[in-house]
Amino acid sequence: MDLGPVKVAHPIILAPMEEHTNYPFRLLMKQHGASFVCTERIDASGVAGRDRRAMRLLHTTPTEKPRAGQISGREPDIMAEAARVIQEQGFDVVDLNFECPIRRLVNRGEGGALLADPAAVERLVAAVARAVSIPVTLKIRSGPDGERETAALVAKRAEAAGAAAVDVHARSVVQAYAGGPNWAVVRRVKEAVRIPVVGSGGVREPADAIRFLKETGADGVAIGRGCLGNPWIFQQARALWFALPGVRPPTRGERGRALLQLVEGEFRLYGHELACRRLARTSCYFAKCLPDFGAFRSAVHQVRDLQGFRRLVKEFYG
Repeated sequence: MDLGPVKVAHPIILAPMEEHTNYPFRLLMKQHGASFVCTERIDASGVAGRDRRAMRLLHTTPTEKPRAGQISGREPDIMAEAARVIQEQGFDVVDLNFECPIRRLVNRGEGGALLADPAAVERLVAAVARAVSIPVTLKIRSGPDGERETAALVAKRAEAAGAAAVDVHARSVVQAYAGGPNWAVVRRVKEAVRIPVVGSGGVREPADAIRFLKETGADGVAIGRGCLGNPWIFQQARALWFALPGVRPPTRGERGRALLQLVEGEFRLYGHELACRRLARTSCYFAKCLPDFGAFRSAVHQVRDLQGFRRLVKEFYG
């Protein structure tokens, strides 16, 4: 799959996820086989103004190439300036979020709200495409709700405006993450445009990723919640796709080392206070496989620093 001049080695990629796909998370997924990674959604206004939090979320290094920086907004000039900042930071692609179902975002006419206005999406894509020399992609959903499926029309308008690819989450904005995805929407988008189409929704196991690619005809599959606590899903899905020897499940020790790498990275990125607040959620995704998960969950809430967490990982993972 090519995103303009950007080469993507295979179709198994990481989906952007709010509060998850920070730099250490992306790097871990890349090391475990994701061919392409993306930041979480960042407000374009914060990026354009070089806000401290926004710039921290845009931390990147060449180690994670190819990678995209994702922004959301509704003002063409602000989106264009934010895209310039993303390009300056070294990202290979700028991704525009027109799918986020978070209420505060939808209420101000951003994210998924824009799926009700394909012309506005076209204007925003065009403004960003004029502002940068790197490829511009977009993430959308099936439509605002179950009665209005606008994905194919939005994709066609975006393609006309210069988009290099489109990523379709196979649920509506109203649906958010509830209920089953409708993968047929992704196939309809694929049939409507010539640019690469990536899709997501309901991919929790390696076999799901392969079935998604075959059923939809998509050029790529983006794995989101299926990789939380399980970065090995990318290697396993890649092996299935290329009919390679199977990838064995990780050992308990390997799970512990992956978790520790992620948490140590978050301490470097966020600092002590914020990293500590994130510890329980981050680590419990990995720890669900432990037979003594309940004891781990209780213990992690008592951890007050990185050294304490290292001791906890050694105790539970060996």
